[in-house]
Amino acid sequence: MRNRHKFSFLICCAIADMAAMVIGTMIFLRCVTEGDVSWNTLFLNKIIPITILSWLFSITYFRLYQVDVLFNLEQFFANSWRAFLTQRILWYSYIYFFYDDRLYSFGGRANLFQLGFLLFYFLLSRILFTLVIVKIKRWVLKRYTVAIWGFNKTSIELASHLEANSFFIHFAGILNEKSFVDYTTKEEFSLALTNAIHQASEENISELYIVTKPDFISDLNYFFELGDKYCMRLKFVPDFSSISKKHFSASNFNNFHVILPRYEPLQNAYNRLVKRIFDLVFSILVIVLILSWLYPLLALLIKRQSKGPVLFKQMRTGKKNEPFWCYKFRSMYINVGDESQQAKKEDARITPIGKFLRRTSLDEMPQFFNVLIGNMSVVGPRPHMIKHTTDYNCHINNFMVRHFVKPGITGLAQVSGLRGETKKVSDMKRRVSTDIEYVQRWSLITDIKICLVTVIVTLKGDENAF
Repeated sequence: MRNRHKFSFLICCAIADMAAMVIGTMIFLRCVTEGDVSWNTLFLNKIIPITILSWLFSITYFRLYQVDVLFNLEQFFANSWRAFLTQRILWYSYIYFFYDDRLYSFGGRANLFQLGFLLFYFLLSRILFTLVIVKIKRWVLKRYTVAIWGFNKTSIELASHLEANSFFIHFAGILNEKSFVDYTTKEEFSLALTNAIHQASEENISELYIVTKPDFISDLNYFFELGDKYCMRLKFVPDFSSISKKHFSASNFNNFHVILPRYEPLQNAYNRLVKRIFDLVFSILVIVLILSWLYPLLALLIKRQSKGPVLFKQMRTGKKNEPFWCYKFRSMYINVGDESQQAKKEDARITPIGKFLRRTSLDEMPQFFNVLIGNMSVVGPRPHMIKHTTDYNCHINNFMVRHFVKPGITGLAQVSGLRGETKKVSDMKRRVSTDIEYVQRWSLITDIKICLVTVIVTLKGDENAF
């Protein structure tokens, strides 16, 4: 019953969105045929199929109508606008590349009417979809009742998840929430669970999550058969909260259940490909459009103020703890002091032009060549000198986690005000914690946001940049 309602709602959403895209194109066609711009008839006949195909590609790419996406409102809204933007880009690209008149204005009346209609539809439809999803449980006559047995940290987190996503189910809560019995033997646990299954059947529970320590999960066939007897689905969830306070990430490898210390999106090959394409496109644009004229200009200023090479290269720690040569515009006098020492405010080693380069972060620009080569990324944890990596690894347990991904020119720690000199280990711990947060929460949108914030922070001026 609940799946029927889910898929009925999903199909209605898909049909409504597709109809809106087609209606928007028909509005466009109505306006252009009434306008002064002459359009090729064959071109116009293809525009509706192009609309349908581009929308189908967008919703497939962003998995807009998958059940787990549709009933996660935050993700559904984000993917809706991503799909809409992608479809618009594909649609306008078709007009630009295949329409003969290059003078056609994308700000014309037809485009404005079409875009206005689609924006109005998407705003209104997402509000209506939200209202329907929130109230849809009331319309289900025969509700599917789900409960949890086992009161611990894991069951509390599971209960929170079920409550947040209980659109088509009735969540009865944790059955033994008020019980403080601590089972010491498997026999005590088995007896208590047997009684709990009997009690759950009397309360018409359709699905029971049993959250307990792995040590107590034995003789599952007996409990599954008991659940089958009462027409109740049993699902066992191991409670690892007593082993560690951290949030594990679980996955399946063939028939093996694998527990990981954290979720890492960049473990996925597709995500790594997306990040690499972004790095290549971004670095090529910067090298061609900016470094092509900025490099010779800064090279001249650097050479005029001090002897030495234009570029400064230093061995830094990269992905998988592998060293690489990191390039920067030279901002210090050569052969002055210890190169492994961090730069400080009013550092005597810094040249006049070097102060400007470091304050504006222009000294990091040659690292786009590192990105192009492939030993750095545009966004990621900042690479440290090998000596500093060794030193901090002795004091910070999870320091090397930041090296599971490529180091970046900018990163979440840098835009969070954690760049610059680290005088205390606690300063580095905060930076490492932020870097690990980036590793766990990576997405292409996150990289783009960090790039935009980096530009804003650079233009405003960062007091930690020296």
